[in-house]
Amino acid sequence: MSAAEQAQPARQPGVRVVLAVREARALLLAQATSDLGDQVARVAIALLVLERTDQLVLAALALAIAYVPGIFGMAVLGSLADRLPRRALMLWCDLARALLVAILALVAVPALPVWVPLLNLLVSDTVTPPIATARASLYADVLPDRERLVVAQGMSRSIQLSAQVVGFVIGGMAVALVGSRLALWFDALTFLISYLLVRTAVTPRPAADVPGTSARLMATDLRTAVRELLGDPVRRWPVILGWLSAVFLVAPEAVALGWTDDQSPLVGGLLLAAVPAGSAVGLLLLPRLSLQRQTELVLPLAGLSCLPLFATSINPPAAVAWALWFISGVLQAFVLTIIALVTVLTRRERRGRVLGLAASGFNAATAVAFVLVGWIAGLIGPAKAVSLAGAAGMLAVALIWRAWPAARLAGALSASDAEEALREQTTALREQVAAQLAAEERVVLPTSPDDQPTIVLDRPEVAGSHPLPQDEPVSAASDR
Repeated sequence: MSAAEQAQPARQPGVRVVLAVREARALLLAQATSDLGDQVARVAIALLVLERTDQLVLAALALAIAYVPGIFGMAVLGSLADRLPRRALMLWCDLARALLVAILALVAVPALPVWVPLLNLLVSDTVTPPIATARASLYADVLPDRERLVVAQGMSRSIQLSAQVVGFVIGGMAVALVGSRLALWFDALTFLISYLLVRTAVTPRPAADVPGTSARLMATDLRTAVRELLGDPVRRWPVILGWLSAVFLVAPEAVALGWTDDQSPLVGGLLLAAVPAGSAVGLLLLPRLSLQRQTELVLPLAGLSCLPLFATSINPPAAVAWALWFISGVLQAFVLTIIALVTVLTRRERRGRVLGLAASGFNAATAVAFVLVGWIAGLIGPAKAVSLAGAAGMLAVALIWRAWPAARLAGALSASDAEEALREQTTALREQVAAQLAAEERVVLPTSPDDQPTIVLDRPEVAGSHPLPQDEPVSAASDR
């Protein structure tokens, strides 16, 4: 049986296969706790600001601040996930976030100026981007098998969306029951739990790229990421589609709270959760397909996800709008495929900066889309604004379709498949050699494509180098 055949059962996508890996399980649990704490803290601070000022616009600003660090921090600080050990970076950021939130919980008194919690939230959220890029890059280190990596990324994205929905609800309840200060203490505790999970379960690894960083080096890394991401059509067009999709991804959320004039806060909250809830479901279903098949479905899913939004032009009741938006959310799972493509097709030592740039562009597009759709809704009404966003999305997909590098994507993924199979073959060969070692034997493994593994025997009667028998030639694979 070949090495590829032996590895086949482990390559079957599934949540249980990913959760069976201790490091992946710890990363997912750490993300779940810290993401939930983030959402609770944002609600607590927004309500704290609203309580102190009685101005809704300042409370909305507290929620909007969360997007600002993602726009700049992901692009500029993303290279830290390449230049520093990723596990250590996550640990230091968790401690920093826990300390910042704990300080805010200590000083959250009535006499506190309103700009203090807003500034604290801004600084705390600035520490978040390095964790996000380090975690996204670390998944590929922990799960080198592509199918399991795609499943893990889907679970990570689903956790992010679920925390967004559940965190807002729990945050409101927590503030109502125990107050903002205890809610902030809960957030600080979640960061410490995340720290312990990563520290105890994730294996230390050296920096993926040349260690060390500086302002000049981060600027150089940013230029490298722009050149690598936008200069490569195989990755450029999927990322551009992801950025443009922000317009129709967030349109329902931008108008949910004001869908009708007389709706209750509960209805507004349910409408706000419709798209994230649908996306969470889609992100669990899509990884059941191979990445090659997912790639073929990216454009069809993107186009279809716009249709339920376009249908809201009839100004349906809230229940019908919720169902339409939920369906659109399920179809919007194609964003996961874009993330997986960029991860798989980017070299390991540059994943942090490239993924950071891609996420930065998406955050910027999301923030602009929120403002733009909200402004249009004030002019023509929420239903027509969402419908217009759906129409714009279909037009964008149609234009991208003409430039979509389908053949190049298929070729790049096939090449990645060959590299992955070669790595598995090399790993199996190393294990076979290790099992055959005797006390006096040592092995010299290949260092170039033309070399063969040899066994060097130190015993006098058989001293010398002897080629290791093998069924087929083995070449060195580049570690992507």
